[in-house]
Amino acid sequence: MPSLPDLRSPADLLTFLRDDLDWPLPDDALADDLTFDWSDGDLRLGEKAAQKLQGGVIRQLRPMHTAQPWGVFLVEFADEQIYRTALRQILRGLVPSRRQHASLAAWQHENLLFLCTTRDYGRITFAHFRGEKAGRARLATFGWHAGARYARTLLEFNLPALRWPSAPGDRDGWLRGWSAAFDVEPVTREFFRVYREVFEKVEAAVTGLADPDRRRLFTQRLFNRLMFIAFIEKKGWLKLGDRTDYLSALWETWTQKPVASGENFYTARLRLLFFQALNNASEQNLMAINRGGFIARLIGDVPYLNGGLFEQDQDDANLKIAVPDAALAAIFTGLFDRFNFTVTESTPLDVEVAVDPEMLGKVFEELVTGRHESGSYYTPKPIVAFMCREALKHHLAGVLPEDRDALARFVDAHDPAALRDGEAVLGALRRVRVCDPACGSGAYLLGMLHELLELRACLFASRKIDAVSGHARKLEIIQHNLYGVDLD
Repeated sequence: MPSLPDLRSPADLLTFLRDDLDWPLPDDALADDLTFDWSDGDLRLGEKAAQKLQGGVIRQLRPMHTAQPWGVFLVEFADEQIYRTALRQILRGLVPSRRQHASLAAWQHENLLFLCTTRDYGRITFAHFRGEKAGRARLATFGWHAGARYARTLLEFNLPALRWPSAPGDRDGWLRGWSAAFDVEPVTREFFRVYREVFEKVEAAVTGLADPDRRRLFTQRLFNRLMFIAFIEKKGWLKLGDRTDYLSALWETWTQKPVASGENFYTARLRLLFFQALNNASEQNLMAINRGGFIARLIGDVPYLNGGLFEQDQDDANLKIAVPDAALAAIFTGLFDRFNFTVTESTPLDVEVAVDPEMLGKVFEELVTGRHESGSYYTPKPIVAFMCREALKHHLAGVLPEDRDALARFVDAHDPAALRDGEAVLGALRRVRVCDPACGSGAYLLGMLHELLELRACLFASRKIDAVSGHARKLEIIQHNLYGVDLD
């Protein structure tokens, strides 16, 4: 499998840009020779962003071509995290409308490329803003951390687009080319193409189910469960030994041991994981009770999750149904190992160029049996965001009809400056009841959760009201504002 570079210093990063992406950087230059520093004072960062960067460094890479339309910035954060809020503050200090000194270079916000690192260079993130207005520009990111296994997404889609252009004098072509590195759609299309290909291979390989509809539903349920696990392992909730790349570790330990005749990974490991650990008839965390015991030795440290996804149905209990190891290998090595999964769901202002949980809904819409008969369709996130905002504007205008224009700016642009009564707006947001009577995979409810969280956080930042933690705010919204039901 191709590997990502192990970078440990600014010089390593510049060497990678020169050797792997063909940027015209000299062989013998040091980082200090190729960059110049920007200070927090030049950009006049907000207090919170300055704190996140305190002890870090903001450098600009010196232009490598006379017609270069890009400003390339190296941002080294002082701790182990890369903060999007700080990047937005840096952006505001660089665009022409917000620069503080006429002597400073000015950049259109869509012409900026940020190469961000943590202090120890254990995490690398490439970032780019896109959108008509800098204040509402969408921040797209991709990157990797030390020891990352998901190299193919980056090496096949993202990084090749950042190669030095063959015609650097073509300004518009250069802008389009590097911007393409941050386009999530090619990754999404390729993931679904490979997903369908592997799905059909596994579906054909499943034995013990003569009814084609039941075989498809069984296969879909298997994929849903494995994809869900692929997402939650990103949270670090699943471990096998010291490894948190759980599915890869579980599969590798299986393939490296002698397998007795008739044994297969589905019956010996996945059934145990699904129906004894993640869910079970006892409704208990058996791993906590039996830590270090037989189950833990086979499948590692796994939490009890409950929920319908891992409930055992008639086909799950049928031991005559089998999934060959060759079919599962196609899932683990041909699909999951090829793409980067993220649990950071995209919002109207932030997107990570990776496979996010929204993909579950897209796959459901395309492949689930009986979709057309039941009217099951997945709504794209931009439409969800628009509908949620329109509903919130209507709700808030019912409370403060004289503030209709100010409320629209508050909901659409997160600008609360013109609101006359922030406490009344907060009260209306706390009282709203949202019900989706056919919620499916929950796209609208999650969309409304994002909107309510952002609006309440915005009120706190500007008016210092609603002074609770983000966790408490989210819990309150889930418990009191959101309701959903569905047949399936």
